[in-house]
Formats: sequence, C-alpha cells, structure tokens
Amino acid sequence: MRTLNTLLAAALLATAGSAFAATLTKEEAIAKAQAIHPGEVIKAYTEVQHGRTLWEVQIKGEDGRKAAIFIDAETGEQDLKAK
Repeated sequence: MRTLNTLLAAALLATAGSAFAATLTKEEAIAKAQAIHPGEVIKAYTEVQHGRTLWEVQIKGEDGRKAAIFIDAETGEQDLKAK
C-alpha cells in the first residue's frame, strides 16, 4: 500500500506542473524572437493568454524600435494575435 501511495503521489507531482510548463526554453524563445526582430533583449518571460503558454520577448531593435515578440511555448511559432 505504501508503494502504491508513493507511486500515485509521484504521478500527481509529475503531471501537476505540466499544464504550465513551457517546452521551449527561454534561450530558444529568445533566438526565435531575435530572428524576427534583431536587437538587444530587454526581458523575456512566460505568460498565459487564452489558455496557451507564450514567451514574451521584449527587444530593442538595431533600428531603435522596441518590439514585443510572442512565441508559443509549445509549438515554437510566433503568435501574431497575442498582446
């Protein structure tokens, strides 16, 4: 019984964070964002919009313009609808 409880607890812990876990690393998201808008990364963080985890990468471009690039943490694709 003790083993069963331990296995159940481990399974719950393993799946509990997976709904919010980003599969794309911060470094990967930054690289994708810089390919879209080259420049200096100001900050990068994850956020949830419409039930999807996105990386928001804020960049000050080489041309001086600032941009917020949103990268889907699951697919790695740019999300053009995010704000």
